Amino acid sequence: MTVVVISDVHTHSPGGFTLIELMVALAVLSILLMVAAPAFRDLIMDNKLLSESYAMRATLNNARSEALAQRMPVTVCGSTDGDTCRSSDQEDWSDGYIAFTDRDQDAVPDDPNTINGDMIFIAREVDADLEIDFVKEGPGADVIVRFDSRGHARSNYGYFRFCDERGASKMKALGVSIVGVVGAKKTASLDCP
Repeated sequence: MTVVVISDVHTHSPGGFTLIELMVALAVLSILLMVAAPAFRDLIMDNKLLSESYAMRATLNNARSEALAQRMPVTVCGSTDGDTCRSSDQEDWSDGYIAFTDRDQDAVPDDPNTINGDMIFIAREVDADLEIDFVKEGPGADVIVRFDSRGHARSNYGYFRFCDERGASKMKALGVSIVGVVGAKKTASLDCP
């Protein structure tokens, strides 16, 4: 009797993807990225607008609290350098803003080392992709927010518009009332500059 032994030969392919599998995976990935990227960009831009409006709200509430605590006027104004107010007739606050005690109510932060000096307690730069405008509704020409020693905004009330390249459809707005209350404002009737 003759025994024939047939060897058991197994061929193993190397691990990994074939070229066709790799091309299909890349095609699916590129389609997903084309669909998801615009939505992700909108999400990031929405968050920038929201966080900047929250930062402004916190600044204004902090300024009002400081006016009440110090029993003196506090001014919030647009600033390009974090040390001085912009020209008081400019609505554009897109570069940044400051909040400071304003003993003489002249909208100029005076040297804090003098007897009637002012203290800047908030200085904020704004994201370059955003536009912030303050539309003053009270009397007078100064485009600033000033809280008096009782926390009222008397003649310096109005609203802020927060816009980006998408325009009024995504705009956020924040209002400051005559009694100094800060809150969200409806944007239906507003437009971006």
